[in-house]
Amino acid sequence: MSLSPAFGIVGILNAVFLIAVAVLAVSALVLATIFLRLRTEELKRAARPEVRSR
Repeated sequence: MSLSPAFGIVGILNAVFLIAVAVLAVSALVLATIFLRLRTEELKRAARPEVRSR
């Protein structure tokens, strides 16, 4: 009989699952940050009045 789930196969699978979820969450945050930075630059560029030279 194990003392806690961390000593069994279920505990190992639980740890692997939690690590995978944490990695996915961090990568989603990084991608969202990159996307938002690119989007704000694009919106700033679009908001500037264009200078037309003749």
